[in-house]
Amino acid sequence: MQKINILGMNLTDYSVREAVGITDRFLGSGSLNTILFISAKILVGVGVSEEQQAWMADADLIVWTDAEIVKQAGIRTKDRIHEVEDQSYIREVLKRLGRGKKSLYLLAESEEKLEELEADLKGVREGLNIIGRSVADGMVQEEWDDIANRVNELAPVAVISRIGFEHQMRMMEGMKRILNAEIWLALDHRVLSGGEKEPFLKKLLSKWYHLLFQKQLSEYQGANRQDEKK
Repeated sequence: MQKINILGMNLTDYSVREAVGITDRFLGSGSLNTILFISAKILVGVGVSEEQQAWMADADLIVWTDAEIVKQAGIRTKDRIHEVEDQSYIREVLKRLGRGKKSLYLLAESEEKLEELEADLKGVREGLNIIGRSVADGMVQEEWDDIANRVNELAPVAVISRIGFEHQMRMMEGMKRILNAEIWLALDHRVLSGGEKEPFLKKLLSKWYHLLFQKQLSEYQGANRQDEKK
């Protein structure tokens, strides 16, 4: 465990072993615990939005999906960087959920995205106990209530969603206190996405977001140094 500060946000970086241990404690806790998967692209937006910073602060556990984040936070150990690059946390959690036959409920923005999400999850662990799934493409509380009712009828152990960050966070904010589940894994789009080679344009955009994140971090640190001199 290591305390880090990114763009003024005081956060904690956990090793996979530590994060999995925390997740084990969430299971059977009697309340819903939220787990956010955060990329450099997401942090670029979070860095200029107090609302998005509040969403991150409200999460029970944050998992990095981008090794650039831990590098920029000053974490240089090869093992930790490899854990992030390999997405070791979600792989280990899925294996544990699969071994225990824990019930899962999936959320995505379309039927096609639900199919992709289910295939990607089963690509890590065959035989996952998926008991239900819903398209979550709306942005109003009434639609979220309908989804929550469907989830609550089945009372899964885990909800797993893979939706655009802002949509996902607004939905989580609207559903968190009424959802009958033990953990909610809110995946970033890059998590377990397909297992196929990343397209050139997508790879280029990813590098661009890394550069933008580095620039934003550098500007924030520079502004802090100026404030300290005053």
